[in-house]
Amino acid sequence: MTKTATQFDKIMKDTTEFGSQYSDACTKSTAIMMKGFEDIVGTVMSLAQSSAEKQAKFVKEAMGSKTINEFAEIQNKIVQTNFDDFMAGATKISEIGVKVLTDSSEPVNAEINKVVQKATKAMAA
Repeated sequence: MTKTATQFDKIMKDTTEFGSQYSDACTKSTAIMMKGFEDIVGTVMSLAQSSAEKQAKFVKEAMGSKTINEFAEIQNKIVQTNFDDFMAGATKISEIGVKVLTDSSEPVNAEINKVVQKATKAMAA
């Protein structure tokens, strides 16, 4: 077998191996991402349920107010609580999203780094 044929066979073998490993890495990344989306949906549902419970409590409180000032104070409390809850929820969801994207990209990045290192060594030889 000629040197060129041997090199071509090695390139084909390496390419096939990379394709298989890259496919496995993509499968792992997808599984991590799907789990992360489940976590995000679960968090959103939990936040929605908590918000609904608080709103029901606030409505009862507002209906029990005896003066306009008392009603206004309750309204201010509702607005402030809703804003604080929104910011906390948005922060939590954002943190989960960043973690999901970071974790899900790891398997693919690892495979690409292996190929780049292998190619760099091959070019240096």
